Amino acid sequence: MMLYPKDAGAFIAKHAKDVKINENGVKKVANIIAEAVTTGKLDLEAFKQNEVLPLDKGLTVEQLADWVFLVDAINFSFWTPDGVPKYSVTYQGKSRTGYLAMVSAVNRAIDEGKKIYDPEYYTKLSLDDLKHIFRSDTDSAMPLFEERLRIFKEVGEQLMAKYNGAFVNVLKKAEGSALKLVDIVTNDFPCFRDAAIYNETEVKIFKRVQILAADIWMLYRGEGLGAFVDIDKLTIFADYRVPQAMAYFGVLEYSEALMADLKQEKLYQSGDREEVEIRGCSIHAAELIVEETKKILEMKGKSTTSVNSIKVDYYLWDYRVMNAETLNSIPYHRVRCIYY
Repeated sequence: MMLYPKDAGAFIAKHAKDVKINENGVKKVANIIAEAVTTGKLDLEAFKQNEVLPLDKGLTVEQLADWVFLVDAINFSFWTPDGVPKYSVTYQGKSRTGYLAMVSAVNRAIDEGKKIYDPEYYTKLSLDDLKHIFRSDTDSAMPLFEERLRIFKEVGEQLMAKYNGAFVNVLKKAEGSALKLVDIVTNDFPCFRDAAIYNETEVKIFKRVQILAADIWMLYRGEGLGAFVDIDKLTIFADYRVPQAMAYFGVLEYSEALMADLKQEKLYQSGDREEVEIRGCSIHAAELIVEETKKILEMKGKSTTSVNSIKVDYYLWDYRVMNAETLNSIPYHRVRCIYY
C-alpha cells in the first residue's frame, strides 16, 4: 500500500506510539489562525518567504520560477548542534540564519553576476564554487555541501534534458494542478522523493516538492501558471521547525522516552519510526487545525476560503523564526538528510 501525504498523516497519527495530537492544542492554534485570518495576517504578502524573493534583480517571471525551483531543490538541513554558531549570511544589511541565510546567499551570488538560477550555470559549479557562494559570516558552514552539489547537477541536467532548461515548462505540463506538479517533479527529479516505510506501508511525506508547489503559487499570486485549482489539497511541509512550533503550542505531545532522546540531541536517520511519527502527526494535526479554524470562522460569519494547510505551515514557520529564542526551550528532532 502507498499513501500520499494527507492520508499518510492520518495513517501515521492513528498508529503512532511516541507522538500524540492534543485536541486542546489544536483548538488553541485554530483560534490563533482564525484571528490571523480576520486581521489579514494570513494574506500571501504577510509571510517572511516574500522578503527573499529576488524581485529587484531584473529577472523575468520565467527566471524567477527557475530561482524558486533551485532554492527548493536545496532547501534542507540547516540546523546546528546546540552551542555551535549558526550558519549565517548578512545581506542587504540584514543577518539571517538557516534557510533564509541560504536564500540570501543565492541572491548575493546574483548580485555578484552569477546566474545561479540558470541550470546551464549551476550544473557546472565545483564544490569550491559552492562553498564560496554559500559562505557564512560564522565558522559554521551550511551542511551537506557534497549532497547539494550532486542535487544541482541532478536537477539541472534533467531540467535541460527534458524541459529545455526552464521550470516553466514543468509548470505547463502540470496544467494548473498542484498535485500533478508534485507527481511530475517526484517522478522526474529523484531528490524530491521524500517517503518512508511505516507499519509496512509506504508513506509519502513530500516536504520539499509540496513547498515547491506552494512557493510557485505564492510567486504567481495564485494566477497564471500558479493558478492551481487543487492548492488546498497540499499538506503542510513536515520538517523539524513546524513540529517544534506545534509542540510549543501543545498540539503535539511526545512520550517521555522520545522527549528524553530529543533533549539529548539524538541524531535520527531519515525513515526512523520516531522521525516518521513526528512528521506524520504534524501533517495530520495541521489538517485538524484547518478544520477547526473553518468552524470558528463559520461561527463568526467569516469566509473560510482563505484557510488551508499551506498558510497554517507558513504561519507556524514564521512564528518560530520570529520567536526563535522562546522556542529554543522546545527540543526538536534532528536528521541529516536531503528531504528537509
